[in-house]
Amino acid sequence: MLISRARFEVDIGYSELLVVLFKQMDSRMYDVKTRKWNFLLEEYNKLIARVRGLPQVQLDPLPKTITLAFASQLEKTSLHLTADVPEADLSGVDFKLVSNLMPFQRAGVNFAIAKRGRLLLADDMGLGKTIQAICIAAFYRKEWPLLVVVPSSVRFTWEQAFLRWLPSLSPEDINVVVTGKGRLTAGLINIVSFDLLSKLEKQLKASFKVVIIDESHFLKNSKTARCRAAVPILKVAKRVILLSGTPALSRPAELYTQIIAVKPTFFPQFHAFGLRYCDAKRLSWGWDYSGSSNLGELKLLLEEAVMLRRLKSDVLSQLPAKQRKMVVVAPGRISARARAALDAAAKEMTKDKTKQQQKEALIVFFNRTAEAKIPCVIEYILDLLESGREKFLVFAHHKVVLDAVTKELERKHVQHIRIDGCTPSADREALCQQFQLYEGHSVAVLSITAANMGLTFSSADLVVFAELFWNPGVLIQAEDRVHRIGQTNSVGIHYLVAKGTADDYLWPLIQEKIKILGEAGLSETNFSEMTEATDYLYKDPKQQTIYDLFQKSFEENESDMELLEAAESFDPGSSLGTSGSGSQDLGDNLDESTLTASPPKKGRFEFFDNWDSFTSPF
Repeated sequence: MLISRARFEVDIGYSELLVVLFKQMDSRMYDVKTRKWNFLLEEYNKLIARVRGLPQVQLDPLPKTITLAFASQLEKTSLHLTADVPEADLSGVDFKLVSNLMPFQRAGVNFAIAKRGRLLLADDMGLGKTIQAICIAAFYRKEWPLLVVVPSSVRFTWEQAFLRWLPSLSPEDINVVVTGKGRLTAGLINIVSFDLLSKLEKQLKASFKVVIIDESHFLKNSKTARCRAAVPILKVAKRVILLSGTPALSRPAELYTQIIAVKPTFFPQFHAFGLRYCDAKRLSWGWDYSGSSNLGELKLLLEEAVMLRRLKSDVLSQLPAKQRKMVVVAPGRISARARAALDAAAKEMTKDKTKQQQKEALIVFFNRTAEAKIPCVIEYILDLLESGREKFLVFAHHKVVLDAVTKELERKHVQHIRIDGCTPSADREALCQQFQLYEGHSVAVLSITAANMGLTFSSADLVVFAELFWNPGVLIQAEDRVHRIGQTNSVGIHYLVAKGTADDYLWPLIQEKIKILGEAGLSETNFSEMTEATDYLYKDPKQQTIYDLFQKSFEENESDMELLEAAESFDPGSSLGTSGSGSQDLGDNLDESTLTASPPKKGRFEFFDNWDSFTSPF
């Protein structure tokens, strides 16, 4: 068994003949704790040859996969045991992207290119796997079209990332498939969700030479439709870039499909892999591969041949304290009524009104945005949980959004706490401590205005803003619930932004104000993978009018705060979209007919792939 990149260990019972032989090897070492002998890999072939000459010795050599992966060490062609890889020539990749790579990200790109564009990039969450993947794919741009398979909640985030980091692309070069009836195009980039893979099986028979799979651990079960649809694509691809922040190193069976996607010749038979790394046991009903064995060797093998993994602790000195990220979502299959209400609210804001009436119209638009974003918010949270995120905060303003998130977490039996304006002050610290001390999956559902100060959640390092808010100072205070004394990681801040809603106007406004605060030394202005405010150019005078209203409104006087409090308790069932009284439970007002254009076939939030087309002011 391998014990390092340079040495292997021999597991034997006592044999005087073998001990005599071992003592003749120049690199011999004996571990008194494990009572095992180990040797340099460069002596492996010599040792094997000599052992074969001994009588009554049964030999179980290293698997061929390992001897091939470590051939340079075995054959002494590697004089220096180092993991360094040559610097790749990235002169053909957009300068904007290359110049923004952190040193460890540049090293990741070098590793991928040294592996000929086939790897599992397993960096810890928040280390910028997206920008590295785009750079790797761009290096092989002559081999495009490119297929990008992602969780449905981040399809549009990937679209924005490509446009941000590769200025040489135009929006027409990217095709985001949003329904099972959508079509792949001959354009440069096709972005599709896992759930749509099986529905596009016939179209996917056309080979893609370059493929990115985001959250590749979604393929861990070879029996699922998504995995059966993905494997044939990966088999014919020349470049395969798998991304996963949570590789199942403790559950090797779940890694197998990802390993063979990158290296099809590695353990072509799962049984051999299962015997060595899954502690396979033969039971009355068949083989059980749910265990684990020889994990140290498996880790060494993966790191040598297919996998690159860096933890935040490894590169913390290169990371900003906060990394803000825009996650582009789209209002899912909301009903025609809800969509019409959103459009009507936007139209109402362009009419001539008094200042107070303008603010009231703005609040209605804000309310309708909350209603429209609920399915997307739920989907994103569930994707985070499935991807292995154990602890994070979710901030929202409207009670209806907080209710929806809480209800779904309860339905999924996810440990969570909730703090909003109705939570007694005496209970808040106890809830906070409950979250801090809980070691498993846990979500803190928090009101932006009620839980943005005085609480510490440093056991988490991710904050998700389900909604935006006018005052960036309030948002920064909310961010700092995790960015506090005791926080040892770089903190990720994810802002969920929905096109065709009030977010189109709030988002550039927030960025502008945060940058101003940064110039004054009052805020860190790092925006990772974000669209700059200057990207939002309003060509329609009516759209500019709405933006100006957002910019001029809400100066924190008493009447404004009353309007914001009314928005917080927004009742979707209200004809005006504003209600000063507490809203009813989500289930009483947002039934399936409210959220979807047609009745869902499964649960409440299982309809996100069939999104209607949406409009955007930019």
